[in-house]
This record gives sequence, C-alpha cells and structure tokens, in this order.
Amino acid sequence: MSNNENLSINEKIDIGVKKGAAKARAEHKKAGRPIYIWEDGKVVEVPPEKIPVNKAELSDD
Repeated sequence: MSNNENLSINEKIDIGVKKGAAKARAEHKKAGRPIYIWEDGKVVEVPPEKIPVNKAELSDD
C-alpha cells in the first residue's frame, strides 16, 4: 500500500496532476518534441533539449 491513503482528495488530485505533467514533459523530451508554456504574458516554445524532467515526480512513491 502507498502512503497516499491518508491524503485528502485535493492532495491526491495535486499529486496526479503533477505526475501527469511530469510524464508529458518526459515523453515530449524523449520524442524530440517541444513543449509550450506561458511565460511573462506570452506563449513560449521550450525545445526538447531544455525540457526539465524531474525523475522523482515520475515515481509512484
């Protein structure tokens, strides 16, 4: 069993959203596709070589 059993539904949702975003970043980086983010009031392209991937966010701990 995981340590997520005692978390509120909001905390579980937050963890799921963060894992989903981390997975999407990792997949885009691996496939060589850019991602697009909102920065300083405009949309900015982030090339695959500059996409940050946090391995800890991908784990199921």
